[in-house]
Amino acid sequence: MQTHLMTVDIEDNFILEELAYKEDWPKYEGQVVENTLRILSLLRKYKTKATFFAAGMVVERRPELIDHIMRDGHEIASHSYWHTSLKLMSADELEDDIKKSTEVLSSMTGQKIIGFRAMGYSIPEDETAFYALLKKYGYKYDSSKKRADGGGCQTIEKDDVSRVFPSSVNILGLKTIFSGGTYLRWLPEFVINKGFSQYIRANQPVMIYVHPWEFNKDQPKRTVRLKYQILQSPLTFSTERKLNNLLKKHKFVSIKQYMEI
Repeated sequence: MQTHLMTVDIEDNFILEELAYKEDWPKYEGQVVENTLRILSLLRKYKTKATFFAAGMVVERRPELIDHIMRDGHEIASHSYWHTSLKLMSADELEDDIKKSTEVLSSMTGQKIIGFRAMGYSIPEDETAFYALLKKYGYKYDSSKKRADGGGCQTIEKDDVSRVFPSSVNILGLKTIFSGGTYLRWLPEFVINKGFSQYIRANQPVMIYVHPWEFNKDQPKRTVRLKYQILQSPLTFSTERKLNNLLKKHKFVSIKQYMEI
């Protein structure tokens, strides 16, 4: 059976850029822990290990998250510290963020952190300098870029800092990500299954990515931009059902396990 990659982005749904304005933050207390526990329970049910990309500011605020995740034997990786688009950072700010997230997660886990993922696949324009920074801080792989330069069903591009890409399917001649976030919530399951079939034929793993807040339809009322009212409406929260079905059908492991690093 083909083995695929399971990843989770640990970001609380008080994050300013995505879900709520600062005055709404108190409404979200505890949700990231509760929803992460739901994900852990589902993974435990199917004996699945995953990579949890943790935003440093979130786990500092709720350190019990790291304990829960590590207790189940999952990999901890970095989702940056501030969970801000890397494209908006200066070179110094970018290095400070990578350094801070690395130090926070290493201290909390007692382990070397080898995987990185930027918020929203916001890889900086100067990719060479970005990968050099990751290498400087000991990273072995990065999952901050949406697509391999060569296209196709390539999931992993090996290098000093290897690249791990989300998975795309051809829809009416267009390459569309199907394996996580808004795409996974909105796309019908037959499209997602078509994507899996394409990757299995290519002998490539699919990389799934989910977020804890997608496991809670009962979101408190909040002040958000129209874009997020549409994209993140609870009516679209199909992630838990779809992930349950995928875990039944396919085998998933963490990125670290798959790459044997």
